[in-house]
Amino acid sequence: MDLSTVVTSAMLNDVLKQVVGLLPVVMPVLVGFIGLRKGIAFIESILHSA
Repeated sequence: MDLSTVVTSAMLNDVLKQVVGLLPVVMPVLVGFIGLRKGIAFIESILHSA
């Protein structure tokens, strides 16, 4: 069975719509997670130097 016979362009279009729909949720979470990691690393560096 060939993949091109199973997957249609409508399926791919729906998947793309779902991914684009998730971006407003994923991006702030990702930015917040990176900011939290950097904040913790900054506090650790201050505590180590003290």
